[in-house]
Formats: sequence, C-alpha cells, structure tokens
Amino acid sequence: MGKKIQDTGWFYYFLKEFCVDPILRSSYRKYQVEGKENLPKDGCVIWGSNHTNALMDPLVLLATTRAPKAFIARADIFKKKTIVKILTFLKMIPIYRIRDGFDSLKKNDETIKRAAEIMGSGVPLIIFPEATHRTKHSLLKLGKGIFHIPFSLYEKGDRSKPVYIQPIGVDYGDYFRFRSSVLIRFGKPVNVTEFLDKNSELTQPVQMQMLREVLTERMSELIAFVPDNEDYDAIWEYAKLKSNNEGYYNNALEVVEKENGKPLRGLLKRQAVNRYAIKEALRLKDENPEEAQKLFQKIDALRLWRLQNGVSVYSVASDNIKRDVVVKTLLLLIGMPYYLFSMVVSLLIWLPSLFIISKIKDDAFYNSARFCVKLATYLLSLIIWAIIFFNMFTTTWAAVVALLAVVPAHSYFIEFSEYLRKCVSDWRWMIKGKRAPKL
Repeated sequence: MGKKIQDTGWFYYFLKEFCVDPILRSSYRKYQVEGKENLPKDGCVIWGSNHTNALMDPLVLLATTRAPKAFIARADIFKKKTIVKILTFLKMIPIYRIRDGFDSLKKNDETIKRAAEIMGSGVPLIIFPEATHRTKHSLLKLGKGIFHIPFSLYEKGDRSKPVYIQPIGVDYGDYFRFRSSVLIRFGKPVNVTEFLDKNSELTQPVQMQMLREVLTERMSELIAFVPDNEDYDAIWEYAKLKSNNEGYYNNALEVVEKENGKPLRGLLKRQAVNRYAIKEALRLKDENPEEAQKLFQKIDALRLWRLQNGVSVYSVASDNIKRDVVVKTLLLLIGMPYYLFSMVVSLLIWLPSLFIISKIKDDAFYNSARFCVKLATYLLSLIIWAIIFFNMFTTTWAAVVALLAVVPAHSYFIEFSEYLRKCVSDWRWMIKGKRAPKL
C-alpha cells in the first residue's frame, strides 16, 4: 500500500522541526499562539484562516503545533509533474474552480475523497477561504470551497465523525517588515455536522450563507478587524496613532482587561487596544457621521504627509518626541559597532534578499522572499564564517567567540535597521512636525 499524503516521513519531520520552524520563528520578534484549547478533540477538522501575507500565512500556521497538517491550494499551480511532486511532499492537494473549466470541477470529487481521508486520520486540512491574499486588516467575502467538503461528507451520509471548521485569525504587526510580530488565534470551532442536522429543512444555498456569516463573524473577532470601505485607511491610521500613544494604550488596556475580567498577555494586549480604537472610530462614525468624516479627512491628510516625508506613525504618536530622539540616538551609538559587524557577517543573507525583492511586484511576498533566502543561506553563512574564523584566529576560543557572535547577527541587523529607521523618523518629526497637517 502506497504512502498517503498525510503520512509524515522522517525527512519531512526533520525539515519542519529543525529547519523551517526555527527559521520561521526567528523571522519574527514575537510569535504568539492563543486558543489552542479551542481545537476540537474529536472528528474531522478544517482550519479556516484569513490570508494576508502570501507564503508566510501557511508557514506560521504550520508552526503552531508539531502535528502534521495538509493544505488545499488552487489547482492551477499543479500543472507540471515536478511541481506536483513538491506540492505533494508539502502535503497540498488541489481544488478546482470554475475558472479552471467546468470539466475540471468533476476532479473535485477526488479532492473531497482525499480530504475526507486526510481529516479522518486526524490531520487538519488548512484552507484560506478568501481565496487570495491581501494585506489588510479586513476580510474578503469567503468563498464556498471551505463549505463544500463538509457538505459533501454530510450528503454521503458519512457522519461517524463530526466535521468542524476551525476559525483562525492571523494578525501581523507589519505585513512588509521582517522581524515584526505575529499573533495566531484559534477561535470557537463551528460544528458543521450539528449545524446541518439542526437546519436540514433549509436549502443548501441558505445553509451555506448562514455558515458563511457565522465563520466571517468568528474570524473577524480574532483579528484587529476594520470594515473594508472608503474609510478603511483613515480608521486603521486612527487605530495606530491611538494604540502607539503610551497614555491612550495604558488607559484602553485597563478598560479592556476590566471588561474581560482578566489580564491579557503579550501581543493580545496590542491587538485588544487596536480593536478598542477601531470600535471607537466606528462608534463615532455611527453616532456623528459629519464629525467622523472631518476627523477622517484630517487623519488621511496627516497619513499622506508622513508617508511623503518618511515619518513613522510611532513618531507621530509619541508623547515626548524630544525625549525619544535623545534616548534612541544614544542607544543607536552604543549599538552601532555590533550593527556594522552584523551587516558584514549576514551579507550572504540580506544582499540576495534585496535583489530578489527588487524583482517582486507584489509587496505581500517580501517577507516570503526574505524567509526563503534565510532558510537557504543561514547555515551556509555560518559554515563560511566558521572556516574564515578558524583560519583567521590563532586560538580556538577566539574563533568560537567570533562564530557565536554571528549566530544572532542577522536578526540583530534587521532589528537595528528598523531601530535606525525609527530614530531617523523621530528626528524628521521633531524638525518637520510643525508643518504637518493638524488633527
């Protein structure tokens, strides 16, 4: 009997646990997973997640647990035999859409059969129901594909195991900057089998629409969700300005934690304050639309000004920009020597990244490219510098110390580059801020 796609061989396990996952986690300053207790303990499970950051989305989900996972991907990438072998090794199966041709839709019967087999073995199947990635704190209309599999299993009368859709929210601190943060939240699962039992008298289109609304609501509760309309940019800018202001952050967090009845930890704090600020802006829009539009116009003007002048939202939100400039500049001078060292020793990683990114048109793939380059070159870079240091230094301990300094160098280089950017931004805001549009 042939090996099944859900089976995990030693080579796949080795790559995931000792290569991909460690590099993935090092790609973020903070990587946090919440809500694992919500994962169903029985039945077949489909993970449904928002899709905002290209290849990084499946990678951050893959690293949430050590257990194997499988993916549904669009069929048009399964054209060449070599690609099919690679995608199969990565535990991906194709889903066919109308754009692939009506005749192709018949092949989905085989996909559903394989999906049922995968989930029946206890391996979750990951689907991005928005069907495409988009760098926004919002959700596109969820496609029907995520519901077709549980519906088909239900219609075939295979109800020995309930089928769940597990809503997931992936919230990035920044979509485009490497070494940002990512928060992955598992929400309350939707028991599709139970839902269909209770609503068997309804037509399938009605059932599907009801499930879509439930899943959309649960996914939106897991991210810093902003409605995708003409005010999106202004509302998200408002949230960033507020949540990055120390005084507002502390007051809002106190209110949220009091409402929740318990303290929040890590990245949940930032997300909660973002959500609080977003609700504040939406409430103003509902209660006083004219005042809200005036505020949003001012925020948009300030946003465009700061982008044109290279000023970060962190600088604009500062309570004391002069203090920040002094402190950051001093720390910049202290950290500069190791920064220069890290720039040189991580050259093999960041230089190819810059070249590849310059060829990419879709910004959402920037971090995917950086991750792939680091995955391919990090170990090679360590080996090269080990050879250089053990030939350069006369004592072994000196070579070892130098090599140990290389290990965190790339992460430090990225972090310090970001710190340098913010420091320059603070200087610009302190000098030019008086000419900025006023709120």
